[in-house]
Amino acid sequence: MNHLLLLLLVILLAASGQAVPAGTQIWTEEPWNVTENGTEEQTIPMLSPPVAFNITGNEPSTIRLGDAEMNYSDHIAYQSACELWILDGAAWCQYKQVATGDVVDLIAYTPYSGYSDIYLISYFKSSINHFSLKFPKGYNLLKLTVAESGRMFVVLAANNQPSNALIIDVLPRPQLPPSSPVDVRAAAPGKAKVSILSESSKGYDVYVDGVFYSSDAADGALDGNAALLLSADGTHTITISQRDWQGNIVNKKEHTRDFKKNTAYTLRIS
Repeated sequence: MNHLLLLLLVILLAASGQAVPAGTQIWTEEPWNVTENGTEEQTIPMLSPPVAFNITGNEPSTIRLGDAEMNYSDHIAYQSACELWILDGAAWCQYKQVATGDVVDLIAYTPYSGYSDIYLISYFKSSINHFSLKFPKGYNLLKLTVAESGRMFVVLAANNQPSNALIIDVLPRPQLPPSSPVDVRAAAPGKAKVSILSESSKGYDVYVDGVFYSSDAADGALDGNAALLLSADGTHTITISQRDWQGNIVNKKEHTRDFKKNTAYTLRIS
């Protein structure tokens, strides 16, 4: 009898060990209200994928470096390995003041095709947003949507070579007074909060429905944790992607599920 009980115990332990394999991914959810947890909301800048920019016929009339100006033809003679500029009308510059929610056109130059990195560094929040994007050779246009006020530094790194830095001062957008009293709780759009907590993966990017949204390092810490907000109800695919130092995808996991507003979701990866 004792041998039989021991055998049953071994079988049960083996079955329980197979029920939760290594690398488990568990979703949990709980009620969450964006109006009551407004301080938790993380707004992050959005950066579009690079699009090839034909410089012929689109040369800047002026290149501004602080208070100094120079012609594009003179600049070409001293062009570095990779460069980053702000497109400001017909001129290129390295500093600009904008308001929250504005779209800033960036011109990036890389001497070859392949994956390069753009870092958005928030001086106010001491945080870094990292974008790993595939650039065609030459000039490229990107659109940066700034999300919060404060000073931001933008740096491009191609083949481990850094570009010049851009400085963007983001000012609060003036608020128009309401024409009538508004119930803030009733008017606030419903959102779902998603937190990703990973013990096994660090340095990953997060995509929502195929579009880059955030990264592990978005809060300035490479700790395996990321957070984002989804608007309204619906089915979304959350993709967690890691690349090696050459830009090749080495680990990719997709999670498709329904999300409901006013709900906090947590994905735990072990």
